[in-house]
Amino acid sequence: MKKEVLIIGAGKIGRGFIAQLFYNSGYKLWFLDALKEVVELLNKEKKYRIDIASEGKDLTEYIEVEGAFTLDDKEKVAEVLSDIEIIVSSVGAANIEKVTRFIKDILIATNRKKLLNWIICENANNPAKKIRDILFQNADPEFEEFVNSKLGLVETQVLRTGMPAKEEVIIKEPLALRMQDWWTLPLDKDAFIGRIPEVKGFIPKTNFANELVRKLYTFNGTNGPIAYIGWANGYKILHESALAYAEFFREIQEEAAFGIINEFGLNEKEQREFMALAMKKYTDPTINDQIERNANDTKRKLSKEERLIGPALLCLKYGKKPNAYAKAIAAAYHYTGSKDEGTQEVQETISQSGIEEAIKKYSSINEASALYDLILESYKSKSFIF
Repeated sequence: MKKEVLIIGAGKIGRGFIAQLFYNSGYKLWFLDALKEVVELLNKEKKYRIDIASEGKDLTEYIEVEGAFTLDDKEKVAEVLSDIEIIVSSVGAANIEKVTRFIKDILIATNRKKLLNWIICENANNPAKKIRDILFQNADPEFEEFVNSKLGLVETQVLRTGMPAKEEVIIKEPLALRMQDWWTLPLDKDAFIGRIPEVKGFIPKTNFANELVRKLYTFNGTNGPIAYIGWANGYKILHESALAYAEFFREIQEEAAFGIINEFGLNEKEQREFMALAMKKYTDPTINDQIERNANDTKRKLSKEERLIGPALLCLKYGKKPNAYAKAIAAAYHYTGSKDEGTQEVQETISQSGIEEAIKKYSSINEASALYDLILESYKSKSFIF
């Protein structure tokens, strides 16, 4: 296999995590990104800096780049794609459809026959299914056969956090990033077509759907409450909120674990180790992550399958009231710290129709659910303010 990879999305995860794993495994790196200025810098500099955040001194590595493209460079992307067997996407849930259609057009135009594995590093609900559904739209039988037999759609658990580099570094090296000291990428072993590439940090796992839910409800299910409770109580930095209300967030994790263990029959000791990893990450002062970055888009994060409602409902399903989660959810409905469309829409609905209608609309739960009453009570009493 030719040791080259096309990374779609040259942001913090694509450039600051995925690329580093592949580069340290001997791969040549190509990037595709929507931002022309990033692409131009990558092509000009042919390298960029990654600082790994450490409590002592940051560790620095330079990553070399073969080349980068924008979405206007379809022919050049097609030329690279025709000769490689692995691509990776990290573009954000809102951009999955656009990227999938772009790649689909190339695969059809070049009549791709060789095996291709697409590693999906997206913080979205069931992204592999979304990509597959788009690929199948108006597809002829030949392309459907390629997707079914030659294309692996491999979901992952991204646990590393990225940050802007320090100001004095950015001035000299605008592509530089500062990343968490985290080096593993669990991914869906059963979704690969053919041989799994040898990449340092890859941890192929079976029964990956359960692993994805566990990651969402344990890591994101801790992150969300830390962000919303922290903001409601005047905090701006994630780890400061995590440390200030550590006991409350342990209650959050216990509620999530209760539901997860009962639903999937997971090993309790292993789940508690996973919980400890999450808290270690979110209390790490070297990351210095902004609450606003983690709290934005409440419309998506308050949906039924997401990080707040999902674990709360699973906890309730097995007979335990998710009192801590209800406070975190109420804090999320109270959140006004971001200007994105999703957050603004939630607040407009509350203002015009009331919190009761907002809970029904965005979290898909109503008066028949005990969780509805718990959220409503917490929202009105502001019990999330400590």
